[in-house]
Amino acid sequence: MLYSHPQISCSMTINCLVIDDEPYAVNLLEEYISQVPYLQLLHKCYNALEALNYLKQVRPDLIFLDINMPHLSGMQLATLLPADQPFIFTTAYSEFAVDSYEKNAIDYLLKPITFERFLMAINKVAKLSTTPAGQPITTPGAQKLFLKTGKAIVQLEYDDVLLVEGLKDYVVFHTKEAKHVVYKRMKDLEETLPANFSRVHLSYIVNRDHIRRIEDNHVHIGTERIPVSEKYREVFLSRINKGLL
Repeated sequence: MLYSHPQISCSMTINCLVIDDEPYAVNLLEEYISQVPYLQLLHKCYNALEALNYLKQVRPDLIFLDINMPHLSGMQLATLLPADQPFIFTTAYSEFAVDSYEKNAIDYLLKPITFERFLMAINKVAKLSTTPAGQPITTPGAQKLFLKTGKAIVQLEYDDVLLVEGLKDYVVFHTKEAKHVVYKRMKDLEETLPANFSRVHLSYIVNRDHIRRIEDNHVHIGTERIPVSEKYREVFLSRINKGLL
């Protein structure tokens, strides 16, 4: 079936990953994608766990992510994605709309998805600057950040940060050598940190690479014993379990 739609231009191919446990929904998105010249279906996953395994190897330009899936929901999977990964939520439940934008989704498509509404979402994606997709993910060199602390600007490597502690409108970067206080909100900071950082508490973000052990709902990093709150426990432990022997 062919659709008539407004002309949308894009200078590059946008490779798409569809994640949905409903075959009908997957087929519909596949058909819509085929009608837009610069969209290319890269892969289809029928649950979030399958998608996590695929995403270890390939970086898509765009993900269509269903919210309601068994074992691991789309909302939970979204927290595991890199901060700069573009994705669009799809769901049959309108009550998730506010939460979807808090997860930095580009758009939110309510099922049954019309082609016109699909194009509106794609228009937003076409305006973004994306990186080439379908390539193996390589481990970058040590990433660095600059912190404005007091009158000084301090450079740190992300790998040296043990944890980040929130104190009202400030955050404290803990390293083995020092603590650096920066004027910034935890929520804003959380969205910019690399994927190996996890929120475990309203007041704490930890670098999982430095965890010595997890016991009695607490994370031990360096000399610190950090509580893991119920709100963040499930997503945090799901990341830990991926590397569990």
